[in-house]
Amino acid sequence: MKRFTTALVAALTCIATHAQNPNFHIYLCFGQSNMEGNAAIEPQDRQNVPSRFKMMAAVNMNSMGRTKGNWYTATPPLCRENTGLTPVDYFGRTMCEQQPEEISVGVINIALGGCSIKMFDEDEIGTYLPTCADWLKGYAAQYNNHPYNELITLAKRAQRTGVIKGILLHQGCTDNMQSWWPAEVKKLYDRILADLNLSAEEVPLLVGELGSQAMGGVCHGHNAACIAKLPGIIKHCYVISSKDCPIASDGLHFTAEGYRMMGRRYAAAMLQFLADNDLNAQFCASELKASATSMSLTPGASQEITLYCTDNQGKTHNVTRRCTFIADNPDLVSADGVKLKAGNTTGETQVHISFTDSEGNTVSTDVAVSIKIFPLEQGSVNPSIKGSGTFTAKTKQIQTSDGGLAGWTYPAGIDLSAYNYLVVKLRLASTSKPAICIYDSTNPNASHYEYKMNTSPSAVIDLKAVASETGAPDLTKVKMIGFTTNGSRAIYLSDIFLSMDGETPSAILTISNPQHKVGNIYNLQGVQLAVPQKGLNIIDGRKVLVK
Repeated sequence: MKRFTTALVAALTCIATHAQNPNFHIYLCFGQSNMEGNAAIEPQDRQNVPSRFKMMAAVNMNSMGRTKGNWYTATPPLCRENTGLTPVDYFGRTMCEQQPEEISVGVINIALGGCSIKMFDEDEIGTYLPTCADWLKGYAAQYNNHPYNELITLAKRAQRTGVIKGILLHQGCTDNMQSWWPAEVKKLYDRILADLNLSAEEVPLLVGELGSQAMGGVCHGHNAACIAKLPGIIKHCYVISSKDCPIASDGLHFTAEGYRMMGRRYAAAMLQFLADNDLNAQFCASELKASATSMSLTPGASQEITLYCTDNQGKTHNVTRRCTFIADNPDLVSADGVKLKAGNTTGETQVHISFTDSEGNTVSTDVAVSIKIFPLEQGSVNPSIKGSGTFTAKTKQIQTSDGGLAGWTYPAGIDLSAYNYLVVKLRLASTSKPAICIYDSTNPNASHYEYKMNTSPSAVIDLKAVASETGAPDLTKVKMIGFTTNGSRAIYLSDIFLSMDGETPSAILTISNPQHKVGNIYNLQGVQLAVPQKGLNIIDGRKVLVK
């Protein structure tokens, strides 16, 4: 009896140690060089990687202290030592950003540059591998000469602690436009599902396009000839567009920015699948959480928000399209599908969100929304309006590519004609030749006003002088304000604001239609003013504080 009890305790301990967490979402990734990662990893790609974004090492990576079969924070490279940036990097980051904090994302990436899809086919590898070049045989040797078996073995190990939610494929250059390729992909997808006891209704296949013709992709024909056929033979197959994704000079591989774009697009497709699957799910609601508890927007801008409901079994469901949204100030923000949309005035408000399950149980959460002209929170600065760049809210650091543009956009246009100055202050002078740009268009290549800061740590731009210049942007309908640099180093913002005196910030007076002007302005004594003064002003019947 004692031996039986000991064995039972040991078995229960083992089960507890490897309990499957429904909120640990695992994705299997495979293919050839674009999935392996070909572009050089840049500093921004190693920064701000969420700790809940994990990678399981598919091979030993000694220089990084990674052992095959173990989980690590997903700092690149994710495939093997000396591989580059891959779409998986920004797929995982985006999945973490768009899902609540209790959801972790794990990836397993097995990819071999230059290989045919036959490398993953149990029925084909025996005759295919001997025909490969020695360097490709070397890659295969790292996966025990059977990448598919390694993928399944690692996936089963991962299933002890998490749930496989999707499969990502990027392959095709070696098999460019081969008519048998779509059927081979379906065969492989079906085999993965069977070997891992997965359901096609719950685990989709996401397939990335090769470089587009417009961007110079030499294998672009594969997109229409083969990849486009997959949704017709696989029910839940999503094709990830490569439109506008920059590619390297070899015409085969994406640039680092191209991989970032592809990764975000893989994530968007997966998030859409998860949302569609949850749309009609019936469960008992326990708690409601938003993908962000606070949000900063520019006037007229919108940002996606995702609402997740935890059921009484601990599983999460995307209920965004089943929620009710009520803002304390509906003039400041409204719900637009899966987005919160800012109005055309600045301010702060709370958005109350609720979800009611089929049994009548209601759960709720609040999101604080602020509308500002120059928000400096993460996600509110677009670092890649033109080119590629990064923004770090903690340090107010902006890095652009050479000639790139980073800053703020105003879809409805904002009226700056009532202000005298735009003031910019940097923490440090920069040698990256920063310039401040003002547009009355959302096209970063359109004509605009540019103020070159050179090596000065501050700028006071006379808006009245700007308005009087020939060909100057229309300051009554400004659409973008941002920074451009030569990309050599980052700039560190201290502050940016509109001002009447060139020194102190002024409250935002009007943000409205281009035709709208500042109306009647009075001080508290009832005297009409030409322009607002410091302190409280009565403008169009409303109190406005000018600091």
